Amino acid sequence: MADRRLHEFVRALRGAQIRISPVEAEEALRAAALIGYHPREQFRETLAQTLVKAQVDRARFDQCFDDFFHFESIEADGDEDAEVGALPDTTDVDTGDLSETTANLMAQSPEQLTQSLAEAAAQQDFTAMQVITQQGLFARQLVMNMGMGSVDDDILRLAASPRRRDQNRAEQLRDWRQQVRERASQYVRRQFELHGRAHGRALREHSMRAAPFRELREYHQIQDLVRRMARRLAALHQRRQKRAKRGAMDARRTLVSSLRYNAVPVQLHWRERRKLKSKVYVICDVSGSVREAARFLLQFLYAMNDVLPQVRSFAFAARFDEVTDDFRQYKPEVAVGRILDRVSGSGTDYGYMFESFQEACGREIDRRSTVIILGDARNNDLPAGEEHLAEISRRARQVFWLNPEHPSRWNSGDAIMAKYEPYCRAARRCSSLNDLSRFVDYLLRALNNAQ
Repeated sequence: MADRRLHEFVRALRGAQIRISPVEAEEALRAAALIGYHPREQFRETLAQTLVKAQVDRARFDQCFDDFFHFESIEADGDEDAEVGALPDTTDVDTGDLSETTANLMAQSPEQLTQSLAEAAAQQDFTAMQVITQQGLFARQLVMNMGMGSVDDDILRLAASPRRRDQNRAEQLRDWRQQVRERASQYVRRQFELHGRAHGRALREHSMRAAPFRELREYHQIQDLVRRMARRLAALHQRRQKRAKRGAMDARRTLVSSLRYNAVPVQLHWRERRKLKSKVYVICDVSGSVREAARFLLQFLYAMNDVLPQVRSFAFAARFDEVTDDFRQYKPEVAVGRILDRVSGSGTDYGYMFESFQEACGREIDRRSTVIILGDARNNDLPAGEEHLAEISRRARQVFWLNPEHPSRWNSGDAIMAKYEPYCRAARRCSSLNDLSRFVDYLLRALNNAQ
């Protein structure tokens, strides 16, 4: 039972956005078994030492601990929560003519009744609560686990009696039952704060990741989600780089060096990987049809500056402009807003964009260069300028095209993706944060393999 409760507590901490690995959770279980669960503050510090890695997480840990082990603290300290009030003392109430279960519950002191409530709560899995409307169901199940079903039966039986005395006792039982239910409901609300909201947050994030870019303005937490997704992907890539840092073993050098040790290879030599300083150029169509996709692509890339090489950014619609300095001077979300206000408009001209980009960067583009183009390839029936993209592709290592539209529309109307695709290493749909995250992961792998 204790192990299950600790596993539920770890899940509650994760719901509070405290990162805990499976190894750390197992260490906490072993530490708790070794140190013990009492006194309470010693138990708290034991868990904190094994589960909290950053000082900024300590306040959330303490709040989560107090909420999760609320009943345990009452049991230990005998202190009721003033928010609901102490449970009534019914030890002196006449329990004659009541069922055995009801009589036993009524004979308990407030502290004993609270302990019974805690024992009943330990039988339930509150981690299954996902929506706020489930609180009533879990509260009823909690009081039923205490044996409150027999109290309901006694209330119905006494209320149906013609005797005034029995009806008064039924009313007393109702009042007592209501106070116990309020206590149970308070505990369930605390558990929902720990578990249910974590499910709700995960569901909202899942929806935000899958939602089209044009709908993300409706979510208030989207900027925080973009940053966290970028940090998570950056950390994953840093671990990959660390694992791949040594490269392959150099068999020739290893065998030569082993001759001094009678051909025993005690010293291993590794092939040094030639480092190529990659360059990334990002060109974003910021016209009305794709400006939201451009907004999140630029924010995502600049949030990963720890693992990405130097990024030069360009934006275009009816005009073409480099926007790299905007990100050097302002935060990504501010920079993107300034760029959209300055450059966005109607009348997208891809041919003019490719020509302008080739004039600005053509001499710099080489086999270390990666060019990323975000746009719907809708050129308003203007010259495509594919010869400029062909020259860019010839000089660069790789060209990627991200299109927020469904592939079935890539060549409908004034869209001309068919003219541009032959010069791209890959053309991918990018209409949501999930698509964007998958592409950036793919890009980081491609850049790492190029080095």
